[in-house]
Amino acid sequence: MKYTKEPLQLDNPLEFWLNFEGEERVFWVDRQSDRVVVGAKRLAVVKDDVDREQYAYVFYGGTFFPTVKDEKWRNMGHEMVAFTHYYIVENGESFYLHAGEGVDIQRHRIERVDHTFTETSDDKQDWDTLMDAILTNIHAGRMTKVVSSREVEFTSPTTFDVVSILDRLVENNPNCFIFGYEKEGRTFVGASPEILVRHRGDEILSYALAGTAPKFGPKAWTKERFLNDHKNRVEHNIVRDRIVHTMRQVTEDVTVGETGIMELSRLYHLRTIITAKDSTKSLIEWGQLLHPTPALGGEPRELAMDLLAKYEAHERGMYAAPFGFMKDMGDGILVVAIRSALIMGNILYAYAGCGIVSESNSDEEYEETINKMGTILDAL
Repeated sequence: MKYTKEPLQLDNPLEFWLNFEGEERVFWVDRQSDRVVVGAKRLAVVKDDVDREQYAYVFYGGTFFPTVKDEKWRNMGHEMVAFTHYYIVENGESFYLHAGEGVDIQRHRIERVDHTFTETSDDKQDWDTLMDAILTNIHAGRMTKVVSSREVEFTSPTTFDVVSILDRLVENNPNCFIFGYEKEGRTFVGASPEILVRHRGDEILSYALAGTAPKFGPKAWTKERFLNDHKNRVEHNIVRDRIVHTMRQVTEDVTVGETGIMELSRLYHLRTIITAKDSTKSLIEWGQLLHPTPALGGEPRELAMDLLAKYEAHERGMYAAPFGFMKDMGDGILVVAIRSALIMGNILYAYAGCGIVSESNSDEEYEETINKMGTILDAL
């Protein structure tokens, strides 16, 4: 597919997004690669990695479970998609790519909106039921870790302003990947700190990101306490060891970094960077091998997934699923779409989860999810 490239310098990439109201569109800020991609108007569903080479940039959005039943997630995810129009910022330049005729890109002023909203769901009983099932299975020795999650509904008297929310997510979360995906009147947005897999040539990189502590407030932790906390170390090491094991099924050339702290706006996480050398599998194939890591599903994976499918009261949809971009040669990044929300007019569903191990406490973990939802609520 031939794309025409034109220089285009915008003050804010969301100006490009605003030129395509009503179209399927995607927004991506990748600070690791210093790349911004905004795509609009579906051009093609990309069938496989060979087909992918025809297109300059390809978006991939998965779903957490193989199938989706909830109507609000209908037709979202499980696709590689090429778009007709792209705004790209990378390698010190910015430009407009279009397949076929281009359009006259209009400039826009990005307005910030302060939303009024109310929590209109109550999931504490569902949470306690889920936690009872998880801890019963862990204490019985059937599992070592399960990642529970919440879906919380917020309602506003006016429509939630997606552009304002995305703009604030970019500003508030400098260490995260910012994403937005709009289709059929629904927009999935978020700010994820977690790389599932990065593909650069023959280098494969993944994050073990598990273990959480609050930075602020009366229950704030010091970094030293967090690094040496037994419960968080156990939770983290389960994730690290599974990623390493999975990588070593493909290649023996695996390097495990030191465990350190990733610092976000509200939270600390334990992080271990794991790299491997491999030229046999694509980014999507690696994503399918690794997803879900025990940072999002559990250990053993199959038993944890079965338990979540049975006891979790909501549909995860694209929450905690692989999400990202690749270029025509196959290099790219998939993150896990956490710290996220689905927006439908004046209703917003926010998602957050936490890893449960034998030492976990239901009320403390519930409070942790409230902290994590702050990423979305701060953007409102």
